[in-house]
Amino acid sequence: MNKINFYLLEYAYSYILRHKNKNIFIVTVFTLLVALLATLFFVTSSLRYELKERIANQSDIIIQNYKAGMPAAIDVSVLDKLLEIEGVTAGKLEVQGKYYFRPKESTFYLLGVDAFEMQDDPVVAKLLEQYELSDSEMLVSKNVQDIMNQAYYKEYFNFIKPDGSLHKVSIKASFDVGERVELKNLIIMSKDTLREIFGYSADEGSDIALSVANKNELEFISSKIRLLLPNAKVTSKDDLLLEYEKLFDYDSGVFLSLFVIALFTFFIIIYDKANGLSSEEKREIGILKAIGWCVEDVLHAKFYEATLLSFFSFTLGLGIAFVYVFVFKAPLLGAIFTHENMLEIHNFQLNIHIELSYILLIFLLSVPVYIAATLIPSWRVATLDADEVMR
Repeated sequence: MNKINFYLLEYAYSYILRHKNKNIFIVTVFTLLVALLATLFFVTSSLRYELKERIANQSDIIIQNYKAGMPAAIDVSVLDKLLEIEGVTAGKLEVQGKYYFRPKESTFYLLGVDAFEMQDDPVVAKLLEQYELSDSEMLVSKNVQDIMNQAYYKEYFNFIKPDGSLHKVSIKASFDVGERVELKNLIIMSKDTLREIFGYSADEGSDIALSVANKNELEFISSKIRLLLPNAKVTSKDDLLLEYEKLFDYDSGVFLSLFVIALFTFFIIIYDKANGLSSEEKREIGILKAIGWCVEDVLHAKFYEATLLSFFSFTLGLGIAFVYVFVFKAPLLGAIFTHENMLEIHNFQLNIHIELSYILLIFLLSVPVYIAATLIPSWRVATLDADEVMR
């Protein structure tokens, strides 16, 4: 087809309007199929991208001490042993953890920092460049500040220590986390202050973070650490990547069920359409042939008709999915892909990140299939004699 025949295009458009009841049903099903598939792909691609960004801000290897299967403090002497492992370039004893604020049923994430210590997260590093913290001060996120204000903590907060006593820490300033929603409950304070709140001694911390020169040796070095510290939990960036790949594997039952149901419904319609034309449609093609239309003209008109319907439905479906996922943040369906886990991806932003390969896959699964299902039966009828078709 070298150029568009606008007379045939006008006929195809008028045909769609004349059979609007049938075509409204087709457009509705087609649009819902595209919207469902696009929603699934948009949610997973956005979360994959967000999780990769989070993992990029993680240390290469994290070591946590466990006693009787429960997390426990880790001593700084362990760090000296780990730094002797070949391939480990740097390490630090971290002090961090969760703090449950019962009156508001909220969980804060407490991070201990040292003024001259290198920070893996750029948000934390920028805040420490801006503010200088004393042992009696802390920085809180805007969300944490709102929660504390509701409990009438405006200038300070009383943390409850393991022995039941209170430790008062002043609020120096609050900060906006922007799109980093995983940091929305973050509180930053000095390591010594946090040690006192958690009941650690001066030589203890929550975990040890290591940097590795060759990222291809992460698993090898992790294996060495597991042999050296059999009671420790060792988590590398590769382990985190593997963990979220399992979470978003397309073989997951929920995704596969939705995918199969959507395709099955669509291909039932395609099968019904490709199986033959109605008597009214056959009669119309016979009349067109009787007044001088050739087979090519009929197929061009049917091609325009199928293209208008499929492209309109495809575009509308993508638009609905885009608004649902990136404007309304995928209510209900988003909860299928986000839950409590080691990456805490239940705090998700769903920023706009679309992989064109997904859109191409949806297009190939829908538009060409529908056009072919329209052209094949039309070609069968158009090749017959006009009187035979109209009879």
